[in-house]
Amino acid sequence: MRPASVITAALMTGPAIAQRAQDNAVTAAGDAFGVTVGAQTIGLYSTTDVRGFNPGQAQNLRIDGLYYDQQGPFTTPFLFSRSDIRVGVAAQSYSFPSPTGIVDYKLRTPGDDPLTSLVFMRGPLDAVSFEVDAQEPLVPKVLSAGAVLVHQTDWDYNYGRTSTQDSYNLLLRIRPDDGTEIVPFVGYTHQGEHQEFPLVYADGLHGVPQFDQQHLQTQQWTSFGASQFSGGVAAHGALGIHWLWVAGVFRSVAQTPPNSGPLLLNPDAAGLADHLVDTAPAQRAGSYSGDFRITRTASGGTHEHALTLDLRGRDVKREFGGDAITDLGRVSIYQIGSFPAPSLVFTPLSLDRVRQVGIGASYNERWTGLGSLNVGLLQTWYRRSVVTPGVSAEAQDTAKLLPNVSINVDLAKNTNVYASYVRGLEDSPTAPNSAVNRGESVPATPTWQIDGGVRVSPMSKLQFLLGAFEVRKTYYNVAADAVYRQIGTISSRGIEGSVSYASEGGLTVVAGLVALHPEVTSHQSSETVSRVPVGPVPRTINVNVDYAPRVWGRWAAGLQWTYLSRRTLTNDSEVQLPVLSTLGLNVRYRLTLFNRACSARLDVANVTDERGLTVSSVYQVLPELRRNYLLTLAADI
Repeated sequence: MRPASVITAALMTGPAIAQRAQDNAVTAAGDAFGVTVGAQTIGLYSTTDVRGFNPGQAQNLRIDGLYYDQQGPFTTPFLFSRSDIRVGVAAQSYSFPSPTGIVDYKLRTPGDDPLTSLVFMRGPLDAVSFEVDAQEPLVPKVLSAGAVLVHQTDWDYNYGRTSTQDSYNLLLRIRPDDGTEIVPFVGYTHQGEHQEFPLVYADGLHGVPQFDQQHLQTQQWTSFGASQFSGGVAAHGALGIHWLWVAGVFRSVAQTPPNSGPLLLNPDAAGLADHLVDTAPAQRAGSYSGDFRITRTASGGTHEHALTLDLRGRDVKREFGGDAITDLGRVSIYQIGSFPAPSLVFTPLSLDRVRQVGIGASYNERWTGLGSLNVGLLQTWYRRSVVTPGVSAEAQDTAKLLPNVSINVDLAKNTNVYASYVRGLEDSPTAPNSAVNRGESVPATPTWQIDGGVRVSPMSKLQFLLGAFEVRKTYYNVAADAVYRQIGTISSRGIEGSVSYASEGGLTVVAGLVALHPEVTSHQSSETVSRVPVGPVPRTINVNVDYAPRVWGRWAAGLQWTYLSRRTLTNDSEVQLPVLSTLGLNVRYRLTLFNRACSARLDVANVTDERGLTVSSVYQVLPELRRNYLLTLAADI
């Protein structure tokens, strides 16, 4: 493989095809670390959890491999055909990797054929979704357009008793010549909810009783709304024989009207909790981000090398604060009762401003049959200022030189070992609703990661990956005085493994294991902090099987099994959540109607109706969804 292909593999992709009847995350996965295709997600990691950390909150998102800053809780998902979690050897294809993993979104780039897909989904619970995904060539081989329209009801079943979401997305694919592709895109998503379910936050001192989120009592007057805009241009091309360039400029905006969020804080083992309502005023967050890279490649015989220069940056403006807090007393989470809407008095909003610029160079050497070496340096300048009415403005300026080095050695034809060291300057999560400084962001801090492992491919469709890693970051959490602030340093050591297999007989298996050993070191003697942090799961196993033998004809089936080990719930580690093991099954049927491909798929999640709780790193508790069903009908017309 030419070095340009190695370095820009995540950047230069062909057009997505709107044939949604064939969506299958298991057969699309290259490893067990995480992939999302359409509404299907599998893998050990997710966009919010990689090796015990949140890559989205660390600003480690990419669009077609290009640096992207996201505002709001989500990226407009319907612009993208898939997303992949990149860690270990997969992250080495990026010239400038990040310590807290990478989430790479692939644009749903329209192709050269007229295609329209209709997707209808019913479930889980009362959720209903209808999606139209179309592409049309406007000028053959030069200009294509794609559009994705989505309407959903009762989709946010963990947070609101009723909810709606509408999304409108448009993409163009422009090819002025054979070596250049330009993809402008815009996406707008609006959501609204009524009768918000209370969010439950543990106090780190007591256990939490089992409960069902959908059975918690709601208040008629609570609501939530948000709109999300994502837009930009991604492009790549060639400059002569030896030069390649890739570029992206992106805009992300999130806006919310006044929203009411009920909270149940500090529940005890009997289920008694402090009932608060956090009503936030209208807020807006927006950012511009961009990435430009140019790569020069050269090769001679068995030796290839490439030099990549990169310029990236972001400009963020985010409003926060001003919340009105209503204390409704201590209640049972099982019998909350009804309360009238409170009178609200908002305080002035604060403004969080971040500007960051990075200039980097990366050099890659590749020797056929021996391996590769990549060395990179990224100089980044970071400035953050916070303006709060009535308080002196705060500003932070940081300049960091961030090195990365990776090596890949071919031990044999089908075996190679890899190792890497990466430093970064990454964001941490904003203060949760349970903190008195809710919504406040914290400055970016230095992080580092070291990892290594082995990849074995004894045959073309069988791959084993086994790696070890350590990631170290600054640890922010809610302190004893309920203020979200820096407490110490957190390290996450572990091993991760992946097995992927696809047979000629229609059997596909993607299985993975991660074992974590997270540890917190406190920098403040006044704080009592658990050395084992709440949130990370020590051991996770994820197994996915897809079976579509020829003798079954149009039928196919699959399963997904997930195992979560015991995990700590209190700061002293004395109270732990029990093991949680869930099984999902699906059956599919493919058919042809009027010469058009169609499919029907029925998923049954949590088949054995297991009950259990999960807890986040900021102590938010969420129950496992009971047995549920999802029917998906898709047609390519």
